[in-house]
Amino acid sequence: MTRFYFDVRRNGRLEEDKEGEELPSKEAAIEEAMAAARELVAEKVRTGDVVDGDAFEIRDEHGKVVHILPFRSVLRLD
Repeated sequence: MTRFYFDVRRNGRLEEDKEGEELPSKEAAIEEAMAAARELVAEKVRTGDVVDGDAFEIRDEHGKVVHILPFRSVLRLD
């Protein structure tokens, strides 16, 4: 298991995840980020906030960014 951190890039600022989560793989971390992004996007839609621009920057336990997931990428518009 590897610890992954889900930092949030919002309005040009990075909000660091201090705790992280133990997950079996990078793919599992991406799936976790997608589920969380869907919840955050749904809340933004409910409150009328802008969805574009926010993203998860997923770091591994060594501090390396292994994936960037823009929140808007979880929207299905077709």
